Amino acid sequence: MSRETVAIPAPTHSTLPPRSSAGPHPANRLNLRLTFLRRPASVLVLAFAAISARGQNLSLHDAIQQAQASPQAREAQDRIDAVHGLVIQAGLRPNPRLFLQSEDLRPWADNFDFPTATEDYGYLSQTIELGGKRSSRLGVARANLRQAEAERALLLQEIAGRVAAAYWSAVVSQGIATLLEADMAAVDAIVRYNQARVDAGATRGVDLLRVQIERDRLHLAFAAARRDTLLTRIDLFRQMGRSAPTSASTLHLSDSIDAITPIPRTSIDAVLAARADVAVAREAVAVATAEVKLQHAVGVPDLDLLGGYKRNITTNTLYTGLQIPLPFSNRNQGEIERARASVHIAEDRLHILDLTVRADVDAAEGAFAQQQQVIQTVLPDMRARAKQNLAIMDDAYRTGGVDLLRFLDAERTEFDIEVSALRSLADFQQAGLRLQLAYGARP
Repeated sequence: MSRETVAIPAPTHSTLPPRSSAGPHPANRLNLRLTFLRRPASVLVLAFAAISARGQNLSLHDAIQQAQASPQAREAQDRIDAVHGLVIQAGLRPNPRLFLQSEDLRPWADNFDFPTATEDYGYLSQTIELGGKRSSRLGVARANLRQAEAERALLLQEIAGRVAAAYWSAVVSQGIATLLEADMAAVDAIVRYNQARVDAGATRGVDLLRVQIERDRLHLAFAAARRDTLLTRIDLFRQMGRSAPTSASTLHLSDSIDAITPIPRTSIDAVLAARADVAVAREAVAVATAEVKLQHAVGVPDLDLLGGYKRNITTNTLYTGLQIPLPFSNRNQGEIERARASVHIAEDRLHILDLTVRADVDAAEGAFAQQQQVIQTVLPDMRARAKQNLAIMDDAYRTGGVDLLRFLDAERTEFDIEVSALRSLADFQQAGLRLQLAYGARP
């Protein structure tokens, strides 16, 4: 599918010229901060590019590809291979049996002569399966094979879903840490400026103290963000079926969080045909139905044909026989009844799943549409107002109209809005992921 970028409009503010005065003005130092905060998307791009230059890139597609080669995915293929062996076994015919028998043995008698005093048999027995047992066994085995293949497809889809969810969580953590790092650099510049002002006796120390407190708060927040980044990346690698490499800190998650994949609306019939869990449930019905046929076949008695050689004293003869079980009492009635009940259970589960899928699709479509509206309408206006508020506070602080606390409050509000924007975009990606999974598509 083609990818298109959701444009989040942001107002453009020209940098006001510094107010002329004797000595430096706080605005000269604040320009650095505003450069970071007015264009947070640009900050993310530049910071991520710097990380990419130092480390390696990992796209969502690559992460899913690696996860689908993980031991968990290979285990599903191994199950298919095991069931394929059962298909081979189900198609094999019964082996013949060789009987060797001697009668009238009297080794304690003085006149005993084995060749002339015994009756000896040597014959083969072959079971002839009736009632279509072999074809019924094959039917059950092949239905189990199809179910195992459907379960593998379902597992791969679930793995892809878990990897995608972990990937976007890691992207959000990475983005928040990047914003905080940029914010800290700007605050450090303001701290240095106010320190110089205090040392020169040009201002009181309260502004310096307040900015230092803000810097300390950001340091704590940045430490927590780095911890969250590490934990989300470890979880991502766990979902990928890999141990986190030593270079995980320099790993760049290259997919942009504001890039979306168009998800065309899919009819419910197409969804039911595409969903792997529905395929598993359908094959469960097929397995149960084939099991009923097999149990009916098991209730039909098999024939055992016997034929071979018999030596009676000194006479050589041929030996033949036929064994037929008489189904007077046991005609496998209990197993037939159990198999029929299994069919009803499988059909009920399929019906329940059908209803669940329809509800999942409705919920996923509604959540995706709502979240799309948020990022296309609510989010741009919210970010624009926060930027405008910060620009106004910047201008007022330059002219002495507001104090540092008011300016820092506007700056913190703008930062919180950018974090909210990241989380909203992540929620949108997760909503798109849930819709893809509801449609039965692999992310």
